[in-house]
Amino acid sequence: MEISVSTDKMVIEYRDVPIGFFKGWCMRLMLNGRYRVRRTEYRKIYAYQMHLRLGKSVYLHVFYRNFRETDGGLYTFRLETRPEHFQQFTDLLSELRYVASGIDFVSCDVAYDVPYALGDVFVAPNDIRRKLRKYNDTRYFGLPHQRKQNGYCRVYDKAQELLKRHGMEYTGNLTRIEMVYKPEIRTPLMDMFTYPPDQNRHYFASVVEDWSAFTAKQAERIRNWQRGEETYTRHVRESIKKTLAESSIDFNRLASEQWKEILEHPIAAILGHNAA
Repeated sequence: MEISVSTDKMVIEYRDVPIGFFKGWCMRLMLNGRYRVRRTEYRKIYAYQMHLRLGKSVYLHVFYRNFRETDGGLYTFRLETRPEHFQQFTDLLSELRYVASGIDFVSCDVAYDVPYALGDVFVAPNDIRRKLRKYNDTRYFGLPHQRKQNGYCRVYDKAQELLKRHGMEYTGNLTRIEMVYKPEIRTPLMDMFTYPPDQNRHYFASVVEDWSAFTAKQAERIRNWQRGEETYTRHVRESIKKTLAESSIDFNRLASEQWKEILEHPIAAILGHNAA
């Protein structure tokens, strides 16, 4: 069973960026003409927000000055985009490297692509308080306002998404398990190679290759829990996990094996290094 790992929607922060630099940076950006810029002020938890577009699909979200930062003239500068997009904004990133006191990793979405049908991929939270929601065929573990919290997860048919959103036909089945990785402590970006996500503690997952291998009662319990129709007692939940253990997915092993390869190109673009 070949499961590929990738990252999406990566967030980083630059520490102690002067407000004078930010305003000048914005002015140069508006006059550049290379980017489509939409600017918003005083919304949500950041005083300034900007959305940059480079072509149809390449984007960069900019957030500056968290409202909790009230004193002085040095504030947090946050960027959010897909990991591969950082390489498209190296001219903007180079200026930030020289004025910030440091660059921290905030979060990213870690995606596990499993080559099986959605109905054959079992995912359950280890913390039963993490509620399952469903929208169409997508399963969400967590409430909408928890979207950026560590451990938020969604499971969906990636093959169908590729077809509907991008017009790409995928031969075979493909289910994506996507989890937010947000360390409890902000970590310098350059140190992130040694901190792969620990996502086994959040979820148990397994692939059902042959439903006929289970008794009717076992299959019914697996499907009911997977659909959110039953939560069951702790004893029954552990029994289901034991039944599925042989084909379980080890998120920690998969992520750690590919973590350096996944991060090296976006980190190189952000720090101004050549990727190895």
